[in-house]
Amino acid sequence: MTLKELSQKEDLIFVGGFAMNMHRLKETYGDVDVVVTNLNGIVDYIEYKTDSAFSSTGKRAFINSNPKVDIFIENSLPEFELIDGYKVQTIKSMIEYYERIYPLVKEYWKPHIKNKLKILKWTG
Repeated sequence: MTLKELSQKEDLIFVGGFAMNMHRLKETYGDVDVVVTNLNGIVDYIEYKTDSAFSSTGKRAFINSNPKVDIFIENSLPEFELIDGYKVQTIKSMIEYYERIYPLVKEYWKPHIKNKLKILKWTG
């Protein structure tokens, strides 16, 4: 599925580095992170369970495409705004999310999250 095709899914919000890129806060992104409440309408995904602090439900999936799409299957969607036809998580919502998970993530992720928060708070 292309990003444009994914963007047509009603309950799909772009988050993470792609969202920061859409907000013009980051020049590049490695993969594309999205939050959904279900996988209806998404094709060619691989579903799995995780105990990662990044997922409140532990339900995840991915599409092995270029770029790779990481899918977070959650009970609710984050706050979003429309940017260039994409539903993108708001800066305020990203700050709240990263502040909430920071104490829960493994040490490896803490500097990455600190950096994102620094960028988001500088602009927010």
